[in-house]
Amino acid sequence: MEPILSVEHLRRDYGGRGSVTHAVDDVSFSVERGEFVGIMGASGSGKSTLLKQLNRLDPGKVGGEILWRGQNIDTYDVHQLRRQIAYIFQKAVMFEGTTEENIRMALQYGPKMSDQETEELYQHALEIAGITPNILKTPASSLSGGQQQRVGIARVMMMAPPVLLLDEPTASLDVETSNHFCQTLKRMKGLIGIKDNIKKTFLMVTHRLEEAKFLGDKILMLEDGKVVEYTDAAQFFTSPTTERGKAFLKAENL
Repeated sequence: MEPILSVEHLRRDYGGRGSVTHAVDDVSFSVERGEFVGIMGASGSGKSTLLKQLNRLDPGKVGGEILWRGQNIDTYDVHQLRRQIAYIFQKAVMFEGTTEENIRMALQYGPKMSDQETEELYQHALEIAGITPNILKTPASSLSGGQQQRVGIARVMMMAPPVLLLDEPTASLDVETSNHFCQTLKRMKGLIGIKDNIKKTFLMVTHRLEEAKFLGDKILMLEDGKVVEYTDAAQFFTSPTTERGKAFLKAENL
């Protein structure tokens, strides 16, 4: 089966004239449909830069290519691409209006549906994100950080994207809220899309080992912009194949 997403010899540099940083340096990997890939590494290893390349949030690559279902993402209209490969930031952006309005606004970017299908998708998004009816009429800007992250998930779910990119989504949340958020992601794993009958695929940057263990099917570890390991999560956390992987786990467990 063809991978849903393939990255081939990707490079992204910053700077110039003798001072060049190879933020992403000859990175290659592929992701199968329905997988959850945890992207890990020390600060400055290129994790977020890589993630932003995958739906052209950072369009400045200098080499290589990214294939979405076998086709170079540069050939897609960027808005069309981001309906397929959606991005959830560390802090969800809330717009003026109620919680419900913030969620339903995503309909303009999602697939065309009947009124009945739209309502089914809306109720499904609320259930998956764990949003209760009592906050739907509340101004979204007044919600807690955890509630806003749930609104962000529900809004993305309304777009029905096959792939979700998450950039340290729990970084600013307390432990209890982070745990609830990860449980939400766990429920989303393997979900079949209402419109496309496709399992959701996830790539998530995280610095928390427990999140990667709980959610990950595979771990992609970066160091200085290069892939150090790309392996099954169970193997990575029990017997990493490289000395750099072993050193990273040892340091993170101190």
